[in-house]
Amino acid sequence: MINVFTEWDPLKEVVVGNIGQWTDIHPDFSFRLYYQDNLKNIFLEKSIKLQQKVIQQRQDDLDGLSRILSEEGYQVHRPSPLEKLFPFQTPEFKEWPSPCHNPRDQFLIIGDQIIETSCQWRKRYFENDFLKPVLMEKFRQGARWVTSPRPVMGEKSFDLIHLETHGGRPEGWQEEENALEIMFDGAQCLKFGKDIVMNVRTKNHQLGYEWLKRHLGDQFRLHAVDLTDNHIDGMMMPLAPGKLLINSGSMPQKLGLLPDFLKKWDIIQAPDVSRETPEGKDVALASQHININVLPLSPKKTVIFDDVDGKSNRLFDLLDHHGIEPLPVRMRHCRLFDGGVHCCTLDLYREGQLEDYS
Repeated sequence: MINVFTEWDPLKEVVVGNIGQWTDIHPDFSFRLYYQDNLKNIFLEKSIKLQQKVIQQRQDDLDGLSRILSEEGYQVHRPSPLEKLFPFQTPEFKEWPSPCHNPRDQFLIIGDQIIETSCQWRKRYFENDFLKPVLMEKFRQGARWVTSPRPVMGEKSFDLIHLETHGGRPEGWQEEENALEIMFDGAQCLKFGKDIVMNVRTKNHQLGYEWLKRHLGDQFRLHAVDLTDNHIDGMMMPLAPGKLLINSGSMPQKLGLLPDFLKKWDIIQAPDVSRETPEGKDVALASQHININVLPLSPKKTVIFDDVDGKSNRLFDLLDHHGIEPLPVRMRHCRLFDGGVHCCTLDLYREGQLEDYS
């Protein structure tokens, strides 16, 4: 079955991402919009060639995470790997597929339902299909399953105002309000029982917020915040009731933007590791403060990672000091693959029921 109401209730069942065959990233304007705050000039000039060695290391680490979680007693599922590289075409665009290596991004598990979300990066248009066998099993067991409206993703579909300083907009682009579509990611949301906090930056996100709010109805309270360009789990992560882990970059200055109920929580600021990653070691898509992208296993235990060499992690001592047992794993190239252990997993079942923590 499916049962998830928080980010910290005792975990029982989880998905760990998979890669398979993947070689290139082509930076069209939807890519630039998706990664705007982390873009460098290299992304605007040419495709990114992913080294086979790096892909294999990431795959090895995902397999290692899956093995560790299984040995710890959790039931682990995997998406199908990307086995064939082939272009696809819709009436609006041409692209190459991407693997489901960060399943958190395009799925939102709330209560007993699976919500597929509509990502704004064209490359990921069919990515959800790699997890369909697992979801069909959960549907047959009684889970509810719904998909947010799938956008056509034409040039007029996007709110491109933020691309003014991130590589420019398509030639001749002019916004048409009525042409904008619902686009948002599951990773823009964090679950706190009856409260769900959603990062909303663009008009596409705002439409997604309105859709999700209507879809969920009165059972949940949806809070819109503007903390970052896209995913919220690179800014903060709840570890247990009353304990909120935040990054050491811009988040300390943004605490006033949080919903009132979170302002009462104990704030744990993650160590600043931005200087510990050698310059130029990886092409970086994710934030340099990605170390907060952890996976709570229960209010007393959390998976952490080191994305450089797996040998050291100052977050270990910090969480231990706050009464949370850290479970360290090796997870290299997290900035290149835009995901720590929270992004590359997807909770399917956590013990617990709907509660009010506000």
